Amino acid sequence: MTTRAPEMEPEESGHGVRIARVGGVPVYLAPSWFLIAVVIIAIVAWPVLRTRPLFGLSVGVAQALLLLVSVLVHEAAHALAARAYGMRVLRIVANVWGGHTSFEAPHTTPGPMAAVAAAGPAANAALALVSFVALQATTGEVSGRIFTGLVIINGSLAVLNILPGMPLDGGQVLESLVWKVTGDRNKGSIAAGWCGRGLAVLAVLWFIGLPLLRGEGLRLEPDSIWAMVIASILWTGATESIRRGHALAHLGGIRVRDVVDAAVLLPPDTPLGVAIDHPDAVVTYDHRGVPCLVLAYPDADGGPVHVDRQAPLVSSVVRFPDESVVETQPDDDVSRVVAAMQATHSSDVVLTSNGQVYGLTHARWINAVAEGRDPRS
Repeated sequence: MTTRAPEMEPEESGHGVRIARVGGVPVYLAPSWFLIAVVIIAIVAWPVLRTRPLFGLSVGVAQALLLLVSVLVHEAAHALAARAYGMRVLRIVANVWGGHTSFEAPHTTPGPMAAVAAAGPAANAALALVSFVALQATTGEVSGRIFTGLVIINGSLAVLNILPGMPLDGGQVLESLVWKVTGDRNKGSIAAGWCGRGLAVLAVLWFIGLPLLRGEGLRLEPDSIWAMVIASILWTGATESIRRGHALAHLGGIRVRDVVDAAVLLPPDTPLGVAIDHPDAVVTYDHRGVPCLVLAYPDADGGPVHVDRQAPLVSSVVRFPDESVVETQPDDDVSRVVAAMQATHSSDVVLTSNGQVYGLTHARWINAVAEGRDPRS
């Protein structure tokens, strides 16, 4: 237990404002969410802005909040499903593109991954159904608009997200299906990526191509604009899935032992001189006991300079994101390590086995082995 004053954790500052905790899982509101909120308020309020401005703005704000609630229900369903399968859920984030749930799934199988992916759209479908039933029983204008909004928002989220293409939930279900059939998750990622590209092309053809074929010309209407935005998101996410599948397939032959540098975990109050003299890389831990701090001191001509050797180790460290601490065995391939680097945009990873730190690795070492070079040359 600590008595230090509460402060924003580095990982929190990188994901937005923490607005809640659900079952111990932090829920963040990213700054970009406010952009989509403003757009929704403007769209809803504009038709009645001159005649009933207060009413229009109130309904617009309500619709933006309903979208937030619907997104959080979607992501909470992912989180609950992941926990049901014993996965560690890290956070839920609502942002301009909707939201995402970060969780760790070591040594998972296709079935649990498909169930976790499908849980989000299923929750939205259930909420849309409940809202539709409530809509039939309401007579008020405001409540009617709210329930109508819930039906439309959740119905749209359910239908859109279950489409079989990356980066949608349906794409992850498709990835798991191909993974199950072929025994190769990377093939699933590639197949789901190509399907995602196909969905992007279909969206453009349906909302842009068909009107052009009918001779209606190119019209910048809300449907066309949203179609282009969605198609862009689908194409980008699908392309990343294809690239990741090919990259991980190539890296599948590289073992962690090929790219590991031995490391030792020392208490944060260890004198800095002891850490500097240690033959292995040195990792320490934060107030939670999580090994997310790694020794970092000035270096010139191969040796540390201007270092107070009696200072505590914790005074000369840099923080790693929690996801940069990866549980993996030396004989495992580096796919989980690479996934952590991609998720955190960090080149360094702390390696643990049964919760015990045994090494560090770096992106350039993995790249060197992949190119047939000595990683320490």
